[in-house]
Amino acid sequence: MPKPIKFSYAKKEPFRDAFYFIIVCEGQNREPDYFRFFDGISSRVKIVSVESDAGSSAPKKLIERAKSKEEELDAKAARDRLWFVIDTDKWRAQLHEIRQECATKKHWRVAQSNPCFEVWLYFHAKEGIPELEDITKCKRWKPYLPTIIRGGFSPDTHPIAIETAIVNSKASYAATGYEPQPGSTELWKLGEELLPLISKDLDSLKGRFDAPELI
Repeated sequence: MPKPIKFSYAKKEPFRDAFYFIIVCEGQNREPDYFRFFDGISSRVKIVSVESDAGSSAPKKLIERAKSKEEELDAKAARDRLWFVIDTDKWRAQLHEIRQECATKKHWRVAQSNPCFEVWLYFHAKEGIPELEDITKCKRWKPYLPTIIRGGFSPDTHPIAIETAIVNSKASYAATGYEPQPGSTELWKLGEELLPLISKDLDSLKGRFDAPELI
């Protein structure tokens, strides 16, 4: 069977008692596109990706967008979850603002990558932190991904390897305080919370298609 260009499946409508899994992204494209892959796989949860506005990815702006989206959805702290997916490279000095805000809201969490989201994508295909020159620079990670993932990372197929990414990134995770070390990411924490909600439906989807080749 030829490898599919994308996983095509009928999106499921959420149950009335489904809860929201809101993901507030620092980026406008790559992060939201990645998480949209999972929305509609399961009726148990509604996954809502919130991209940043152009030029408005500062921590204060992300907090404002999070509060606005929760109000729009009438999200409930006792039921729903909200994650911030953030990078280290651009707003390093201000990231404590998000951490402080999350400390006051038990259902808010942070998944930080150092230096960028591409670290998480890398772990869908590889184990261990790479020996990459200027590993702290996001501009080094973006062109690196296509060299280790055939054709580059596709949000239409490759997120199905999220279980592999959780295992690989967790095994390599290291942090100084709350900040991941270069080449590390906290996104395995988000993945571990999301996966039990969609695992049965994700396995069913895998069974219908050949797994995409990443390497």
